[in-house]
Amino acid sequence: MKTAGIFAGAVALAASIASVANAHTYLSHVTLDGTKYDEGVCIRPYPTNRNFPVKDPASTDLTCNVGGVSSPAAKTCPVEAGSTITVEWHHDNDSASDDIIDASHEGPCLVYMAPLESNGQGDVWFKIFEDGYDASSKQWCVDKIRASGGKLDVTLPSDIKAGDYLLRTEVIALHEADTDYATNSARGAQYYPNCAQISVSGGGSAEPQGYAIPGIYKTDSPGILFNLYSSYSSYPIPGPPVYVSGSAGSSD
Repeated sequence: MKTAGIFAGAVALAASIASVANAHTYLSHVTLDGTKYDEGVCIRPYPTNRNFPVKDPASTDLTCNVGGVSSPAAKTCPVEAGSTITVEWHHDNDSASDDIIDASHEGPCLVYMAPLESNGQGDVWFKIFEDGYDASSKQWCVDKIRASGGKLDVTLPSDIKAGDYLLRTEVIALHEADTDYATNSARGAQYYPNCAQISVSGGGSAEPQGYAIPGIYKTDSPGILFNLYSSYSSYPIPGPPVYVSGSAGSSD
């Protein structure tokens, strides 16, 4: 009986590990002005484990994932200011059977931009999109991208200064966010950041207020430390406010 109990425990542990392994995600494609770019074109090179999360919000890996700051993309891809782009996440690839990210990994989606010349260093990042929890539908952004085959439409600000930018996408999984990473590094929120390089034409002269990544999140920030398993009717999306065209420099 004791042996059977040990075996059952081992099977449960293996199943848990497999579930976690199947849960990860990465930015696989971007579609700009109707052109869908393959992996390895606009998106900066992936680390060996391309769909593994960043766990420490103070790590430089939070900027563009492991190695994302030191390795440029093959191409800086053109797009018009004010246009709607599509970012696309996957677990393994963009096959019809891909599971995108595990359903247990509820959480928000966020998109940031920074001047390419900064390489993401310093107070340069401004948020252009966020989607967290919809209380009316009881859906998270993760639910939405799972339902759409990994795709999410994002509108670029219409008044930003023309030029080359880093486009940083991020999913934050909250299934272990009920525990502060600083208290237990085996748990805490999981971050899935990637960066693409885009060249924006048109637009205006706006240069939105920037923030540092890492620096925008702390392990106990509202929305980073969050208990999915408690009763909730709202969710505080972490990070700076979304930049709204016409409000350059605003931190409201």
